[in-house]
This record gives sequence, structure tokens and C-alpha cells, in this order.
Amino acid sequence: MMLAFYQAIQAFHNPSLDAFFILLSFLGSEPTYILLIAVIFWNVDKRFGFRLAVLFLTSMAFNGFLKGSFHTQRPIGQPGIRSIYLSSAAGNSFPSGHSQGAATFYPYLWLRWRQQKRWLGIGFLLVVGIGFSRLYLGVHWPGDVIGGFLFGALMVLGFQRLDETLFKLPFSLSTKLLLSTALPLLLLLVYHTREGWQMVGFVIGFTGGYFLEDSLLDYRERTRFVQSLSKTLVGLTLLGLWVWLWHPLTQHYLWVYLPVLTLGGLWTSFGAPYLFRRLGWEGPLLEKGVTTTRITGRTG
Repeated sequence: MMLAFYQAIQAFHNPSLDAFFILLSFLGSEPTYILLIAVIFWNVDKRFGFRLAVLFLTSMAFNGFLKGSFHTQRPIGQPGIRSIYLSSAAGNSFPSGHSQGAATFYPYLWLRWRQQKRWLGIGFLLVVGIGFSRLYLGVHWPGDVIGGFLFGALMVLGFQRLDETLFKLPFSLSTKLLLSTALPLLLLLVYHTREGWQMVGFVIGFTGGYFLEDSLLDYRERTRFVQSLSKTLVGLTLLGLWVWLWHPLTQHYLWVYLPVLTLGGLWTSFGAPYLFRRLGWEGPLLEKGVTTTRITGRTG
């Protein structure tokens, strides 16, 4: 029966469909989410971007724990099943990390912008499409995808309950910086894939940079379209160049991702906002007549 299911969904494959579903699957990978978190942080809502990064890392680490616990084999190599894009299919099968990531990331966006109906539809299509792409590519069983959707939804619901109290605890800056380093490193015990090294490194730098930004910079993210576009192009270009510079080493030593992405995360939440302020690409103060002193040495 399972073989018949795969033969039905893979019966109409061709190079164009292969390329489409590979792209859709890539949109459900960790690097894509890192870029989206950066754009949200710089241009839309920095506090929401911070929470989104914490939630996503926690969900993906939990996914790594579940995969290590169930030890489910992928359908790769099964007679009658065509499997491609194998570089995205490392480790065990259940639950699907791509499906869980999509079911974590996009529903949390829905909760933040639930009044934007068109984004709700786009997000729903992305979640379903990313999950289906894993079946078309022949790298997951249907139960893996359904399980990923379920655990992703549970992570969002659980995080929603903790959110209001967890991030309001009166910790000192030094304690926050310590926790932002120690807790992600602990997650490497269950999330030690290539993507795990990438995401843990990014979140260490990103959360630490966020706490520094909140205490020292107080960056204002909302700007006009041209400024937002400039911030996105400059910020992502420099982030991409930094990661690309170390690409030869990261292909041979996964642990190199940790310091590289830690600095990349620090750039995203602190370095880039500081640069944007110096370039004048920052939103206005929300309250008129309020004067604050910042690390740039100017007031306004």
C-alpha cells in the first residue's frame, strides 16, 4: 500500500517538477529561516524576531531528540521509491525536520499577524507544500510528515503559554548572556547535525546580540521601504559573504559552523543595527520629546 502511494505521487515526475520541489524543500531548511528571522528583526519587530529564533531552535533540537529516540529508517533505497535531493536527508526519518520546522515557523507568524488573511493563506500553502515536497522527493514516509506537523504545532502552543512569563524574568545582562550561550550549547547534545551546528551557533550570537542591543542600543526597526530594502540587501550580503568565506572549512569540520554562525548571529542582532543607525537607516522615536543616549555618542 505504501509503495502504491509513492508510485502515485511520483508518477508524474520530470526535471521541472524536480527543481520546483527541491526549491520548496530548500525553503524549509534552516538557512532560509535564518535569513527570514534576520529580515524580520531588522525591518519589522525585533522582539518578535528574537522569540521566533528561540522557538525555532528549541523545536529543531526537540526534532533531533525525537529522531534519535525513534531511529526510523528513511524510504531511500526502497524498491519502487525514487529518492532525490539526498543532501537534505541526513540522519533518521521520524519526524520530518522540514515539516516540523515549517509547522513551527509559519504558524507562529500567523499568531503575530493573524489579521493579515493573505499571509495566512501563503503560510498554509508553504507548510503543506514543504511537507509534500519531502514525499515527492522520496526522503520521508507520510507518517514522518504528519508527525512533524503535529510536533511543530505542539511546540508553538507550548511556547505561547511560556512566552509571556519566560521573557519577563528580571535577569541581569550578564546572566542573560550566560544563558544565551549555555542553553543552546546544551541543545547540541540532541541536535548535532550540520543544521544543528548552524542553528545553535546562530542563536548563541543572535540572542546574546539581542540582549546587548536591548541594553545599549535600543535599535528602532521600522523604516520606509527604501531604507528597509537597503538594510536587507546590505545586512544579508555581508552575512552571506561572512559564511561563504568559511565555506571550505565548514565542509570538512562541522564544528567550525559554531564560531562562524555565532558571529553571524551577533552581526544580525547587534552589528547590523549599529551600522544601520550610523547610516541613518533607522525608524523615528515612538515618543516625541524623549531623549536617549546611545553608544553612538549622539542623542535623539
